[in-house]
Amino acid sequence: MINLQLLDVVKESLPNFDGENSSDLIKAEKILKAQQKIDSDFSLNDIENFISFFKENGNKFNILFEDENLFSIFKGEYFNINSSHNRVFPNIMQITPEFRTFCEEPIKKYIQLNIQNNNWENLRIFYKNYFPVITPLTKEFLIDQISQKNKLVRSIIPEPNHYSYLLAQYKHGINPHFYALQSDIDSSYFNDVILDINNDVSEHQNIDNFFKVFLGKILVALGHFDAYTEDLRRILKKNSRIGADWASKEYTFDSRRMAQRFLQQTTTNERFLKNTKSKASNSEWITTIGYYIIVFMILAVLLSVNKYAFQIVVVVEIIAFFIINKRMNRRYDELFREIDHPYLGKLKRFGHKLIQLQLYTLIVGVFIMIFVGLVVACFTAPVLGIPLVFGAGFLLRKLMNR
Repeated sequence: MINLQLLDVVKESLPNFDGENSSDLIKAEKILKAQQKIDSDFSLNDIENFISFFKENGNKFNILFEDENLFSIFKGEYFNINSSHNRVFPNIMQITPEFRTFCEEPIKKYIQLNIQNNNWENLRIFYKNYFPVITPLTKEFLIDQISQKNKLVRSIIPEPNHYSYLLAQYKHGINPHFYALQSDIDSSYFNDVILDINNDVSEHQNIDNFFKVFLGKILVALGHFDAYTEDLRRILKKNSRIGADWASKEYTFDSRRMAQRFLQQTTTNERFLKNTKSKASNSEWITTIGYYIIVFMILAVLLSVNKYAFQIVVVVEIIAFFIINKRMNRRYDELFREIDHPYLGKLKRFGHKLIQLQLYTLIVGVFIMIFVGLVVACFTAPVLGIPLVFGAGFLLRKLMNR
């Protein structure tokens, strides 16, 4: 991405700058070099890149540069989108993959800034106005960020003593625009997780009214998700009214009692975070390393016993990994909460899946040996072998039904 602040400098002296006019490019270069001598905010290398860009592309990207919002994003600014400045939609047929690639890096950075600032309303406005210039990779990044935020909401619902986080670190959990953005992006994709959050609230609703206020705020916010299915739309609408009733109880509490409870919660939460963060981190690292050591030892022993068996097991596990990867991810999410440390979380998840693969391989191997044994028994001792085959089949069916 070129330094587009230089275009502002050029247009101060050359308002009608034409990137396809060689005379204008010469003038622009002189203007920038003269400015660079008195202003060290940009380098000669920046100037060369700027001139080279317009020599190569001319006015091709002017559609983007004339859009005030996009131009500010390209310059790395953080601000609230003004929809009236949108120049993309009138020229939407001219937006090609090349345009989206040009926008990718600054748009991703702008999305990150909005997430960091919990500015979900502005992010909604941006997405609605500028989705034509968002690359598939950037959209995937945004969906992943939202998915992680949803997991944080689900992780806190069973922990009433930590509900004050919803007013601090996890503000998105009670922000209507956070959930509305998900239906703006892809309501069918987020439909199930929104239902899960709703069900989590329902499951943990039998608590003190003081804490119920927070669950009410979540339900009210969830009501702004435009559900993909009619059933969920009806459920969210109904529960939003219930949530509004719960949230209204916030004003019936004695203010002194509320202050004391919040103070106690904050102190407890801070102490909890301080004491458990390092311990949790150390224990998670030990668990993760343990996963890989176990897998390494199993494969090393198998390799030393029979290299052909080792090769067969590795190939089978690779194939099985792609077939049951989603199922293993769901199983992991049921057993563990997401780890804040991004690299450790990915390492632990992958290590746990490797352990599962070893277990599945062992179970399959045992069943194969039993099956071979039963087949041999059928031929050598039919009177005993045939009943055993039917009995094993019946037992296996019972186990699968479980």
